[in-house]
Amino acid sequence: MVTHPDFPAASPPHLQAGAARRRFWGVLSCLWAGVFGALAAAAAKLAFGSKAHVITCALGILVTATANSLMWTFFSRGLSFSVTSATASVTVTFSNILSSAALGFVLYGESQEALWWGGVLLILCGLILVHRKDLPRKQQ
Repeated sequence: MVTHPDFPAASPPHLQAGAARRRFWGVLSCLWAGVFGALAAAAAKLAFGSKAHVITCALGILVTATANSLMWTFFSRGLSFSVTSATASVTVTFSNILSSAALGFVLYGESQEALWWGGVLLILCGLILVHRKDLPRKQQ
């Protein structure tokens, strides 16, 4: 039976040198995953709308499948670069919510109320706290 320590071992110095670069690519991958997730949802809404033409439906299904594949690809990549899965998940959620709002406004003319934007602001505050917690600390 293998037991895991409560505190993970510190990374060797040669791995710590590229931490900022890995962190950047992890955040960027998670942001793109959120955008592709929102695009997949918008394409599905267009494909299965009440007045969807057969060609529009087929194109929507194709875009939905492609965007979902890209979303999972970028999310997996973001998970591999992130320090914790919670960081990656919150980043994807934030990106998806903002992208969904933008696509909803552009495609359907939807607008969000102040309370909704307040919730987005709270998620952003949580995201900042999670990312600040993951920053490496200088050891003395």
